[in-house]
Amino acid sequence: MAYIVCAEEMDGRWIAHVPDLPGCFSAHKDRDVAIKGIPAALESYVLWCQRHGMRISGLAGPMMVSEVIRAWTYEEEYEVNAFFASDRPPVTAGEEEEFRRLLEMTGRDLLAAVEGLAPQDLAKEFSGERWSILGILRHVANSDLWYLDRLGLALPQSDLPDEVMPRLERVRAHTLASLPALTSRTGVVALSAELWSARKVLRRTLWHERDHTDHILKLRAVLR
Repeated sequence: MAYIVCAEEMDGRWIAHVPDLPGCFSAHKDRDVAIKGIPAALESYVLWCQRHGMRISGLAGPMMVSEVIRAWTYEEEYEVNAFFASDRPPVTAGEEEEFRRLLEMTGRDLLAAVEGLAPQDLAKEFSGERWSILGILRHVANSDLWYLDRLGLALPQSDLPDEVMPRLERVRAHTLASLPALTSRTGVVALSAELWSARKVLRRTLWHERDHTDHILKLRAVLR
């Protein structure tokens, strides 16, 4: 049986997702290259899960591209991203533990990517990069909270530490604590012309954290 792949345009590049394996994706500025990268991404994903002690069988059969969705601009230059058919089904209570483990895995990887870096390395500016490594960590924390806010589950800003690492830790704990609330969400919310569901929030959170972990590791290699 074929496995489903969905592709979306985002911030000037393409992200191909495997809905049955949350957090499994391939990215490239060219759509076809992103999609063709999925078989390698599948192999990497299975190995990643195994390294964290989570055994999955992967997916057999040919790949079937189900949806390809371009981004479009709403008012005030807000980019509206994809809502796939696979984002619509509610997250079941039986899936909660799987998502918890995946979020814990991405969280551990993100912290491991910066382990041992000196303060000057964290704050170093890189040519052609929007953020320092510390800036990326702040962006991840703020984005994770923003995703939850699409469903009205964000913490108030007054509850967030200003320092990056405590902020990241606080948001991380809140995301995990919000999983029961996400599994109880059955509807779809429209904000700024973009559709959101609990499954989309989790898909985007896992993708975003894995994507920026890879980003940090590439910047870290430049420091050597």
